[in-house]
Amino acid sequence: MDINRLEEIIKEGKYDLHKKEDYLKSIMLPAIQITQANVFDQKGLSKYGGDPDVPKNFKWPKHQYGDYRFIAQFNLSEIPTANTLLPKKGMLSIFIAYDDENNMSWTDKDYAKVFLFDIDENLEPYNNPNFPDKYFLDVVFKPEVDIPFKPELYKEKGLNKRQLAYVCDKVSDQTDKRYKSYLLGYPFYNVLNEDPRESDDWISLLTLRSNSGFGLNWNNRGFLMLFIEKSRLEKCDFSNVKSNAG
Repeated sequence: MDINRLEEIIKEGKYDLHKKEDYLKSIMLPAIQITQANVFDQKGLSKYGGDPDVPKNFKWPKHQYGDYRFIAQFNLSEIPTANTLLPKKGMLSIFIAYDDENNMSWTDKDYAKVFLFDIDENLEPYNNPNFPDKYFLDVVFKPEVDIPFKPELYKEKGLNKRQLAYVCDKVSDQTDKRYKSYLLGYPFYNVLNEDPRESDDWISLLTLRSNSGFGLNWNNRGFLMLFIEKSRLEKCDFSNVKSNAG
């Protein structure tokens, strides 16, 4: 969410929320909002759908029911300067074990495959004939901040009951949190039956809204969430990513 808008909401003082400004800022995390590009000169390599740009020797990942489906790629050098653990350059490419029969579940091991490619390798589009729909959307990025919008994500009692309910409901509406996709930050979901984070080292990598235009619908039009160990992210190691949807 935009930090200026969040500060405005806090200073409005609803339920004495302004008295909790220091606490809320202490739990803020950096986030990168992902939005559709709507100006021609904003177009880069980052996109949802279409053909992925990959190295010449890339082998398309497979699961027991067929090919993984490419859903997005993010050119990390297109992200405006932000104080995050994300690599500063490279192509982050995301594939999921999504098929029409829903044989794979988002809680399955290796449901998501994430690759980081060196853009200097002269990446080329990979045309997989098993996915004839080449529709794609160019995307751009905006650095923001994020605070939890689910009560269970507040491990400390920094807010009273009224403040907590207000932040988790009304503030999320005022900041359009329910309608956004983003990197990092806190995960957002409707209902989450299992949290794949096994320790405090696990953090949110991506929260991706369902997109009917691509036929992607997670848990009744909810969100796909990818999680990664902070220690691996610091090493640019995306080999062990966990997923869930809600």
